[in-house]
Amino acid sequence: MTNKKIVGIALAAAMAMSMAACGSSDSSSKSDAASKAADSAAASKADEASKAEAASKTETASAAVTDSTANAAAPGDDAGFQEYPIFEDQTVGFMNVSAVYFQPVPMTDGNPIEDYDMHIEADISANENKYGYGVGDWVPYLTVDYKLTNSKGDVAAEGTMMPMSASDGPHYGANIKLKEADTYTVEFQIHSPAEKNYLLHTDAETGPGGTWDDYFKDGNLKIVHEGWDYAPHEW
Repeated sequence: MTNKKIVGIALAAAMAMSMAACGSSDSSSKSDAASKAADSAAASKADEASKAEAASKTETASAAVTDSTANAAAPGDDAGFQEYPIFEDQTVGFMNVSAVYFQPVPMTDGNPIEDYDMHIEADISANENKYGYGVGDWVPYLTVDYKLTNSKGDVAAEGTMMPMSASDGPHYGANIKLKEADTYTVEFQIHSPAEKNYLLHTDAETGPGGTWDDYFKDGNLKIVHEGWDYAPHEW
């Protein structure tokens, strides 16, 4: 065999081996690519599933919060009673006054509620003022007298309210007797806090700027509400 033939055979063998190697490399590359694509698809599906689960949990939590908010009891409802308005938001002096009534209630003085027909309440809060009260704050140290007059002009109930606290905050109130259905006139007289020795600073540096004479110089402040239609309740 000549040298040329030997060289030719060697070259042919080398080319065959090279082609086989290329085929193997191609196949390996394709296999790797397919494997990577499968892994990527699986990861993508897992990520989508995770996001869907998180979104579902968020929606469930949001729905729970919404249901909880919708089912929340209004103030007073949870305590098992309903307030009935007499009048609302009347201004006298520096104060805003509203009145309500509901069933007679036991208090720390131990009064028997069986002797009464209702609890009457005056909610008294501060408007803008020069006494150091924040707007909306309950005004303490007041004496509040009440008088209820029927349609004939006869006094049906009268007395002095006491300062007290309920679940919805402080107010002035009293358990009273009122047997007859009628249209009543409701009168409140509010005394100066000075009568209960409530003092104000008077110096320019620390004083709030007002004096009780600004509103009480001529006597008590009065609110008169006419036309309260009342019918007795079975509590």
